[in-house]
Amino acid sequence: MNDVAKPAFPLRFDNQPDQKPLTFEMNDSGRGIVLTTRGAKGETQVTFFPVINDDGPLGQMVRYMGECAQAFIGDHDNTIKNFIGDELSARVRGTYLSRFHKACNELQKIAIKEAQDVAASRAGLMAVDPASAANSHLRADALAKWNAAKQADREAIAIDDNTPHEVTAALIESGALATVSDRARDAALTRYMAQRLVAKSGSTAAHQIAPSYENPIACGPDHRAARDAAKRELDKLTARSEALATVGDMLRGLCDSMSLATGMSKHDAYRMLIAK
Repeated sequence: MNDVAKPAFPLRFDNQPDQKPLTFEMNDSGRGIVLTTRGAKGETQVTFFPVINDDGPLGQMVRYMGECAQAFIGDHDNTIKNFIGDELSARVRGTYLSRFHKACNELQKIAIKEAQDVAASRAGLMAVDPASAANSHLRADALAKWNAAKQADREAIAIDDNTPHEVTAALIESGALATVSDRARDAALTRYMAQRLVAKSGSTAAHQIAPSYENPIACGPDHRAARDAAKRELDKLTARSEALATVGDMLRGLCDSMSLATGMSKHDAYRMLIAK
């Protein structure tokens, strides 16, 4: 970790006051750190270092990247005051590498592993088990009704939370959901994953109806509670996907910042900062 004092925001350093300077400015948005890079021609690049509510390796590494960013801007207090031209570019490039290179490489490895885990989880929840004697007629009947339905009715079937699991399985297996809107397809897939999560996790066994005054001898699975638990798990999976997208944006933004500050191409900045 970079052993640096936490400076107050906003931070700003520039050079060459008689012309448009290279500047780095950092602010805390409350949701993360924002590094703004401004070039001599007035170009601006904003790189966002988010706060991710994750205590695992990804969240820890993203927090460390924020610390690297604060250390990075502090490094340039003297550099961009005392150097210009190629010498300035070389020194700024060196600071990007010294502060971010190892951290970016480590973050990339962690994020790729996390992306693989999220993709595997989604693939497992999206899988359709082969038809059996017990459900093949249900799927065939569902497809026959679907094919005979009008477009509006197909949308309603796809969106309806009460559409049975085997009906949605038939629609996924046959590719029929390609004929409805994105909204309806997403609703159907989300419902199917929740239903499959309930089936795979045994949530109905874990969530039982509690006896009450109205029904002192109530018993059996609490399907609503099981569905709610499954939805919470899917929300976590969605949050992991969104965190990964933010990390990808951050890494690209950092390469763009380096490109703007040093005159390198974005692809060269990526190869030097992350891929090397």
